[in-house]
Amino acid sequence: MQRSITYPFYIKATFVFILFVLYESMSSIYLFLPPLFGVIFFYFIRALDKQDIGLLFLIVLLALVFEAEKGYLFLSSLVYFSFVYKFILPKLHQVIECKRCMHFLYIFLAYIGFWLFTLLLQQIFWMEHASMSWNVLWYILVEFLVVGLL
Repeated sequence: MQRSITYPFYIKATFVFILFVLYESMSSIYLFLPPLFGVIFFYFIRALDKQDIGLLFLIVLLALVFEAEKGYLFLSSLVYFSFVYKFILPKLHQVIECKRCMHFLYIFLAYIGFWLFTLLLQQIFWMEHASMSWNVLWYILVEFLVVGLL
């Protein structure tokens, strides 16, 4: 049996990364496009649950692109994702068994929780406080629908 020289995962991952960088720059220009932060969080949880190192590495790169594009602190989203995955999600899984409800909570925690986390970081480091716009509700709704299709 012959083996292919290139692995299909790495080709797909490179293609997804390039498309995400282009989409993320478009979402900064057109505010009706969600930045897919909740989808990144959803796949972060999926990669850790399945222990898929390749997918986790791709998600880390996508989160770093998101942080750079939106002007957040370096690695702040990954610290937040890890904190939520380790301490908050196990408690939620004990209480809620509805799969769709958990997907909605993932998206909600990604946006609202990360905003509260950045407020805490900005208070600690004496930085200017970020404001939240009403577009976040649109982003939560659209990304919930996207995660529902995945």
